[in-house]
Amino acid sequence: MIIKIVTISLMAVFYICYFAKLISQKKQGIKTDQLGKGKEGFVKFIEVALKIITYLLPVIQIISIVFYSGTVHIVLQFTGVVITMFGVLAFIVSVTQMKENWRAGVQKEEKTSLVTTGIYSISRNPAFLGFDLMYIGILFSFFNWFLCFATGCVCDY
Repeated sequence: MIIKIVTISLMAVFYICYFAKLISQKKQGIKTDQLGKGKEGFVKFIEVALKIITYLLPVIQIISIVFYSGTVHIVLQFTGVVITMFGVLAFIVSVTQMKENWRAGVQKEEKTSLVTTGIYSISRNPAFLGFDLMYIGILFSFFNWFLCFATGCVCDY
């Protein structure tokens, strides 16, 4: 039960940071979510599909956590929680250090500067690393095939 509470708490911290950043940038006139915008054909389809599954994944994760009754070994569940923690930490640090250059998708006409300091001197896109680590950590802790499929659809390879 404690692992469920910790995992849901980590998800809450992650998504509070995510939506706070979106709202902050919207107040400054910055359009953060660019997925599927200005695109056509197959590229638009892929980006819109990715956006939909990305917004559905937290619902799938919560359902998987709340209704989980599996017998995954406690070491695997604990490992999943640690991976999730690192994902949340990487995401928060990356969003903070990216400042106002943070986007989901980029429009050609937008001018942003390349951030190469801090965590960005180590990883090309630590925000997506944070997403992926959180997703994979939750999958480790509360594995089911539906969650596995959804996680596989949104993780960057």
